Amino acid sequence: MTNQAILEISVECDTEAAEAISEIFNRYNGGDYDSDTEAGEASGGGAVIESTGFDDWGKPLAGEFRLWVKTYIKPGARGDEIRRQIEEGLGHLSAIYPIAEPQFRTFVEEDWANAWKKNYKPLRVGKRVVLKPSWEEFAPQPDDLIVELDPGMAFGTGLHPSTRLCIAALEEIVRPGDEVLDLGTGSGVLAIVAAKLGARFVLATDIDPIAIDVAVENAGLNDVPIGPEGQLEVVLGSVPTGMTDRFRVVVANILAEVHVKLFDAEYGYPPLAEPLAPGGIMILSGIIHFRADIVVDAATRHGLTLIDRKQEGDWVVLVVRKG
Repeated sequence: MTNQAILEISVECDTEAAEAISEIFNRYNGGDYDSDTEAGEASGGGAVIESTGFDDWGKPLAGEFRLWVKTYIKPGARGDEIRRQIEEGLGHLSAIYPIAEPQFRTFVEEDWANAWKKNYKPLRVGKRVVLKPSWEEFAPQPDDLIVELDPGMAFGTGLHPSTRLCIAALEEIVRPGDEVLDLGTGSGVLAIVAAKLGARFVLATDIDPIAIDVAVENAGLNDVPIGPEGQLEVVLGSVPTGMTDRFRVVVANILAEVHVKLFDAEYGYPPLAEPLAPGGIMILSGIIHFRADIVVDAATRHGLTLIDRKQEGDWVVLVVRKG
């Protein structure tokens, strides 16, 4: 088969913009639009996040930390349409949040197959958790918990402050034998961390079928047993029904407004506090700092008490207790 030219679109950005840019890439280039060829399977794969400039503990080095969000597109009429949609989406985003101009370059398929891997390195998040690309070698410390993730949004989310705050909170709160609910699991990274911290059972939910597939795949990479009788169950949906007072720990890394609507059962699911056991702890993240008060108010209305608040940059995690 003749090698094809693969178009790379990349945007250099900060960690906050990375999520929005990734959403644009995933929206317009998230599916395999020509699965008849190996290149078709490789392109159309959504967002890839690359970073450099971390120290051995996963902290950004001043003046050296750089972050790119990239996607790869096959040539042809469909590829041209995807490029146009992405450029329009980035243009709309730049009107509300300053981002760099996108950069374009072309790879021959054979060269592309390994070029995008070079900037992926193990990343320490929290005190013990290390997010590691599956192909990278890493010598762990005795207490390290290694979470293997392939790149894309699944790996990139570890860079975002809201995810780092969640992982740090899980390290402090999850105890061996706990039952944990991960609401809006996305890549499954928080559910996998909870399982590796010793949770007896983790239920991970998401309303996006693609996220369910990614979470299951990542759990498999980490040898976490999946299924109703396993350590981790991944299901399509949101707040589960029929599980009142079941989970000692609930973690939800979603937007502030969604937290409030879930507490008030506005989406037709049970109220967000319902599956949390009496005395249980809920970790609420994905909250921009100036929206934190509306989440605290909603939690308080439903019998939860704020016991901790952590902030990194503009992002906040709220830790609340039931009863």
